[in-house]
Amino acid sequence: MNRVFKLCLAGSVVLALFGLPALSSGPATAGAQACRAGTPPPADPYPGTTLAAANFEAGTLEGFTPAMAGTGRVAVSSETSRSANCSAVLRATADPGSIANMTLSLPPGMTEAFVDGWFNIAGEGMAGNNVPYFRFFSGGVRVLDVFRQNVTRELVLRTASPQGNIYTTLTSNVPIGTWHRLVMHVVPNGPETSVQIWWDGRSVYAGSSESVRSAPADAVQLGSEHDQQMGDIYIDDVIINTSAGTPAPIPGPLPVPRPDPVKRLDDVAGDWQTDLLAGDSRAPATSRRTGTAH
Repeated sequence: MNRVFKLCLAGSVVLALFGLPALSSGPATAGAQACRAGTPPPADPYPGTTLAAANFEAGTLEGFTPAMAGTGRVAVSSETSRSANCSAVLRATADPGSIANMTLSLPPGMTEAFVDGWFNIAGEGMAGNNVPYFRFFSGGVRVLDVFRQNVTRELVLRTASPQGNIYTTLTSNVPIGTWHRLVMHVVPNGPETSVQIWWDGRSVYAGSSESVRSAPADAVQLGSEHDQQMGDIYIDDVIINTSAGTPAPIPGPLPVPRPDPVKRLDDVAGDWQTDLLAGDSRAPATSRRTGTAH
């Protein structure tokens, strides 16, 4: 389910593949002195290979490829963060041609992927549109994603099928200006693709017969996919992991980092404890199918 996704957005500007310094423009751009360089990256508890473990404290986008157009901005910011001092910030406006996103390519031959990140939507967009979290692409076509719907505040899973998009509401209320953790476990298998989703450490969805197109996914994107997808998104502690081995089961528990033997036991308490509850405790979900939506 993976190859190399190439951004082909007219007017977008791809800056650099690796080691991008914090941008000098954009909302609350962080200076090098604002971030806490040397802060350990988030621990990857997932089986397979770590493609990204980014806390943005180096003042860079840490391997993600940014794309901007018009009034869109991608930067490292010290305005707010989930941990330490810095986070990535993506800002797209309602102006024509405004795009802001960052992408990570996935390796060919993968049999599963885990994507894990903390998100703070500080500003939503227009009615009838949405603000994206993680989006999976195949050859430039979106096949699977999670987003927050503007105005209604719903957290929604969308999958693409030959019959149209399928929408499943995962939770009914995501307030803006607050940090939330989203984890997705995707096992690609064409029309039998399996997906499990955790929201704030609790399983909210697990399905084993998603009607996803058969082409393999080759990239994960964060941010606006098309112009005028207005929103301010802060992102922190992102982990992206893929494996070519036997996939973990869906539904299943959310893996947690192993405790560091040099730390006291009370040092590993906190946000990770709630993950132990994340079995197949999915919340009620509703689905609907249509061929159009942004």
